[in-house]
Amino acid sequence: MTIDHNVLPDIGRSDADTVLVVEAPVTAEIFDELERKPWPDGLISVSTYAATDGETALTYTQWAAGATGREFLSGLTGAEPVEYRLYRSGTRENPPVPGCVVVVSVEFDGPDPQRQRRWVDTVFDALAGETDPPPGGISGHFHVSTDGTKVLNYAEWTDEQAHRDALARSGQGTVGTSPGWQRVQAFPGVRNSGFRRHHLARSVSVAPSAEEVLDSPTAWVAEHIRAYVETDGESGHFYQGWPTLLLTTRGRKSGTLRRTALIYGQDADRYLLVGSNSGAPTHPAWYLNAVAHPEITVQVAGDTFTARARTATAEEKRLLWPRMASIFPLYDDYQAKADRDIPLVIIERHTGETP
Repeated sequence: MTIDHNVLPDIGRSDADTVLVVEAPVTAEIFDELERKPWPDGLISVSTYAATDGETALTYTQWAAGATGREFLSGLTGAEPVEYRLYRSGTRENPPVPGCVVVVSVEFDGPDPQRQRRWVDTVFDALAGETDPPPGGISGHFHVSTDGTKVLNYAEWTDEQAHRDALARSGQGTVGTSPGWQRVQAFPGVRNSGFRRHHLARSVSVAPSAEEVLDSPTAWVAEHIRAYVETDGESGHFYQGWPTLLLTTRGRKSGTLRRTALIYGQDADRYLLVGSNSGAPTHPAWYLNAVAHPEITVQVAGDTFTARARTATAEEKRLLWPRMASIFPLYDDYQAKADRDIPLVIIERHTGETP
């Protein structure tokens, strides 16, 4: 069993069926045991978050279909968990690595699964009406409780202050200003609602079952990848003098994992890529995949890690492009002939993963 440590859970992972949440922490001693001992069948991840007000903690666990983890989790925390299923998610383009998780809790005056979903859909309508969305909002993952009475939104933000600023800007206790938020606030049957800001305290998760990874269909690139993987980068990390990494993305249409080799640069602990496609009029497939699915896997020499990819802003590109052109001068030629703005991509390793 492969375990990832202290990385925010992948809320939308396809093998997760139910989510058990409890407002109590899992102790460090129990986390140590989870890393040493076999897990109960179906457990995918355990994550504990500390509220920024210092008063409470929350534990979020993911389970595979058919798993029954309620007794296990209550035994770990001494509290009774609530069972949820993910209903609907939204993530902004080119999302940065989250610095704060805001958990929004809503309780209704009785069980009604259709009402739960209508409330979530009303929130999405309000978000769609925003002409100037809050800049610090990254994603919202809306879960509905299986008893039909609650909704939990696991919302990722850049930091605490960004969430405070969004609330202050609206002046009405919502993160947006569109008229649709009035319908959210007046939604019938809501008994109570509230939120808490959190930081990840500790987490462990099982790596997804191995999926087939398709390498580049270009023969010489596929051979480069093969040598890179087989030697942990001893052969292939430097290709004809250029530093290269292996990038694995999920196909935006097929959903298949696809791997290619690319020249890279560095900016402190961030990695830089250029979507040149040799100056062709269209973006390369790996870039389009990374925009659609920014969660990626990267191998640099012998170091393999998960990360998030985003397109550099115009100002970031202005500052970082010369660095990439100094590594591979043809990038300037490609940009001159391409009838498009060639993107520069910034790769940020997930918090908690160390080289």
